[in-house]
Amino acid sequence: MNILLIKPETVGIFSYTYLVEHEPLEMEYLYTVFTAMGHSAVIYDRRYELTPMKKKIREVNPDVICVTGYITQQKLVYRYCEEIKSYRPDIKIILGGSNVEINYENYFGSKADYLYHLSGLENQKKLIRYIEQEKNNGTTAVGESEKIRPEDIAGICYKKDGEWVVNPKVVESPADLPIPDRTYFYKNKNRFRYLCFKPLALVKNSYSCRKKCNFCFCTNRNSGRYACRSVESLVDEIASLDVPAIHITDDDFLIDEDYLKEFIRLIKEKDIHKEYLIYGRADFIAHHEELMKELAGIGLKLIMVGLEATSEEELDSYNKKVTVSENEECIRILSENKIFCAGLFIVHPGMTKEDFKKLYDWIASRDIIPTVSVFTPMQGSAMYKNYEDKMINRDVTKQDLFHCLLQPEHMSVKQFTREYHKLSLRLAFKNRKSELYSKNNYFGAILYIVKVLFIKLRRQIIL
Repeated sequence: MNILLIKPETVGIFSYTYLVEHEPLEMEYLYTVFTAMGHSAVIYDRRYELTPMKKKIREVNPDVICVTGYITQQKLVYRYCEEIKSYRPDIKIILGGSNVEINYENYFGSKADYLYHLSGLENQKKLIRYIEQEKNNGTTAVGESEKIRPEDIAGICYKKDGEWVVNPKVVESPADLPIPDRTYFYKNKNRFRYLCFKPLALVKNSYSCRKKCNFCFCTNRNSGRYACRSVESLVDEIASLDVPAIHITDDDFLIDEDYLKEFIRLIKEKDIHKEYLIYGRADFIAHHEELMKELAGIGLKLIMVGLEATSEEELDSYNKKVTVSENEECIRILSENKIFCAGLFIVHPGMTKEDFKKLYDWIASRDIIPTVSVFTPMQGSAMYKNYEDKMINRDVTKQDLFHCLLQPEHMSVKQFTREYHKLSLRLAFKNRKSELYSKNNYFGAILYIVKVLFIKLRRQIIL
């Protein structure tokens, strides 16, 4: 069969940024498993490719189209389904990705044929075999001994008698993932970056997270069960990549001391020289100073750390189980080991203008490259039910962590948004000379914004 893999264009403010662009790793995984099955697969990355949807469908002539997307792209994915089915009703549409995995019921009103709400690929392959079987009037593929029934495919939603049927999830392991075919990545690798780290490749090493921060829905992926690859397979994949920088995408890579020591040993043994970007928790860093020094020695350059707040009360409200003193110690250790502390912070509806000023002063007086987000009850997180009825804006495109979705307690939404923007701009100006930003081509960034505006205008006319 012919399979088209659609990576949607970015929605919101990030569509205009030139500073962070990631490879479509999820589509590279699908490309890998589908081509290994004997199918023809094509990655259609609409962030860059200007070919209109209908023309691309004519070129590829797909039997199946797979679409992934985040919650902010939900409306866009709906639109894709409408356009595809109005043009070629016979094409089977499969929707997947993190939002479908956690919030699959959001897509029951779409014209998709199947929703895939798992992280792994074994049942995805089974679904493709079933679609191929139906296309061939029930005949099984060569080497297949039994017919596949949709009710036997874990982790999918499908329609029966006009109603959606939800098959149960299963717990999976990333150890079952293949090494992705990165043909697409190498053809386009100069696009992919994180600030000054470029070209940048992504490496997936785990599902879910051992921690249970109540604002994060990632901890609920894989049925809430953390699972990780072996150190050997992780290092082997890193060694195979022809890029200078690697982002290990675990929600928290700093989970296990023994795992990290073995990671360091193997990186040294294989004489790998790359730079690494990871997510990690402040409490782990604060209590493992020597280990952080060793990680810096093998190339760890940046850690995205959820510092979140500057008071014990706020940290407790997020179920972080981290103290302010641990945050302080984390910042010190990273600074002394020349590891960028990309600190993540949250502004919340209870803040006053004075609180915004205090937050700026706290961050500005420390060695942090911050990203400040607006408190967002993300659908699928543990806290969502507590705030669902209080949300003043239910537009999913606004669940991007940059919009005020709850009524502020001490000011209007407009005033809160102004204070947030002022805080963000002041912090950006203060850090403008940081190595993370100073090496970037800002003229190129302006040209990129112009290009994005042109693409958006064009797509208002042609999908």
